Amino acid sequence: MYKKGNRWKSSRSELRYKTWRKNVFELNKRKRGLSRYYVCEKCSKKLKTTRALEAHHRKSWDKFPKDRYDRNNGVVLCWKCHNAFHRKYKFEALEKPELLDEYLKKS
Repeated sequence: MYKKGNRWKSSRSELRYKTWRKNVFELNKRKRGLSRYYVCEKCSKKLKTTRALEAHHRKSWDKFPKDRYDRNNGVVLCWKCHNAFHRKYKFEALEKPELLDEYLKKS
């Protein structure tokens, strides 16, 4: 059931998100992990499961609804790198997707 503040307005939306997330991880595994690992795109941490990894939208969920479920709009980050990204760029990243590319390039 939809509650105020819940991004899942329907079970269909939740299913679409879960499918997007799965596709982002599988694309990452094929491109970066040699089909064996999921790899954080910032620190290159390799993991066999997605438990400590997060699928992050390159373009904001709210600001770019047309790109919301595009698997190429996703990047895999470990929770540590994901949190560091949001601490560094805060809400500025919602308007400027290029900040993610800048963050990923820096060591």
